[in-house]
Amino acid sequence: MAGTMVHLAVAEKLWKWLEEEKVRYSFQPNLMPEREYFIAGNICPDGIMARKGYEREMKLHTHFRDGIPDGSFEEPGMVPLFERRMKDFWQGHVSEEKECPGLYLGYVTHMMTDERYILQERPKFFEEIARIGLTKWDRETYVHFNRETDLVDFWLLRNDPALQDAREALERVAPYEIRGMITREELTDSRQWILRHFFEEAHTREMPEFIDCGAMADFIRSVSREIRGRLRDEGYL
Repeated sequence: MAGTMVHLAVAEKLWKWLEEEKVRYSFQPNLMPEREYFIAGNICPDGIMARKGYEREMKLHTHFRDGIPDGSFEEPGMVPLFERRMKDFWQGHVSEEKECPGLYLGYVTHMMTDERYILQERPKFFEEIARIGLTKWDRETYVHFNRETDLVDFWLLRNDPALQDAREALERVAPYEIRGMITREELTDSRQWILRHFFEEAHTREMPEFIDCGAMADFIRSVSREIRGRLRDEGYL
């Protein structure tokens, strides 16, 4: 999965487009997403990790991957299943989106970012780490992956001023829930942890060895453009 700051950087680029184009919902043309809810929605799927007794299967569920375990996303039929679940989620929460405009749309754009990342970016990491004899089936690979994902996030914090705007949105947003998925308390705890960990605590300036930060900046720009088209073409807006 893409890092938290990657998701927020994508959210900021998408918000700029939503605002400049004055994008409205097809189901209610006089309604526009709200900035704070949209930015917050882009960190919601990972908020499940704040649940007491958290287990990996819980995150698979909030990411529409029940029955799609790690390492199987690229197998035939898995992506169409994931995308059907994503659309069903959206259609099942239109009334909640009207109450918190942008929240569930942000949830969807998080998932679109992860989909592209898993299919096109993570394989590059596996190719790089193969240089030290590791494969995607080795536990140590994911220790490296998680650490380098954090290093990319820290690099983005140093180099993308828009992330400070995202911080302000997360500080201002009213409490929210994702109905049937993640509670208000869990999402509040998760959001507060993100604010502390990324925006208040000191970070190492070490650069990642197997993920290229410049390539991740390119990914953020390209996936943002891709999502703009998908939201309209696939009926989310």
